[in-house]
Amino acid sequence: MKKNVLIIDDDLSVCREIKYALQNPTTYVYYACSVYDGIRRFMESEYCLVIMDVVLAEADGQELIKMMRRTKITPILILSSKKGRESRLAAYNAGAHAYLEKPYELEECLAQAEALMELYIGLKPSHDHCYTLAFGMDLMIDPEKRIVTLKGNTLNLTPKEFELLFCLARHAGQVLSREQLYSQVWNSENSFNIDETVKSHIKALRRKLTPANREYIKNVWGIGYRFLIE
Repeated sequence: MKKNVLIIDDDLSVCREIKYALQNPTTYVYYACSVYDGIRRFMESEYCLVIMDVVLAEADGQELIKMMRRTKITPILILSSKKGRESRLAAYNAGAHAYLEKPYELEECLAQAEALMELYIGLKPSHDHCYTLAFGMDLMIDPEKRIVTLKGNTLNLTPKEFELLFCLARHAGQVLSREQLYSQVWNSENSFNIDETVKSHIKALRRKLTPANREYIKNVWGIGYRFLIE
C-alpha cells in the first residue's frame, strides 16, 4: 500500500531531514512551509500521517490541529519547541496523537511515524465516509450534521443550498455544468428551467457567503461553475 505523509513546518531543514529519512518505495513524503499550503495539501489528498510544528508563525497550531481532527481521521505527530507538561497536554487535548519536543532524536521521530501510519492503516474504515470539508480556517462543511460554518458562524442554508454547496466543494477545482449540478442535487426532480433553478440557488449561496470577503464560487463562461480552493 502506498503511504503518503504530510509535514507542516516553517523550518525547511526539518522538512527535508524527515522527508529524506522517511521516504522509501512505499512511503512518499510531502511538505509545506506555510499554514496555507499545509491546509491546501491536507484537504486535496489522503495522508496516513501529518507531522507538524504546533508553533507556526502564521496561525495558532492548536486551532489547526482541531480543524484537521474535525475533517479527517489522519494521525497527527507534533514536533514542538514548546517544552513542558502543559504544552503536551494542550496538543493532546486539541487532537494530537503523539508529541516530541525539539530537539528530538530522528530515530525516535521515524519510529513514532511508522507506528502511527500502521495504526491508521489498521483502523481505516473500508467503506466510504463523508468527512467535513474545510477551506482554510474560515469555511467548514459538515455533511453528516448538515452544518456550514463561516468564520465561526453557522450559515442558515436551505436543504438544496446545502446540497449544492457540498456538491461544489467536494469537487473543488473542477468545473461542473448546470446540468451536472442539477442531476446531483435535484436528482430525479423535474424542472422546466434547469438553468434558472441552478442560477437562483448559486446567487443565494453567494449572498450568504458574502461575510467571507472572498469568492468561493466562480462562473466559468459557457460551461458552469467552479469552487475555488485558493
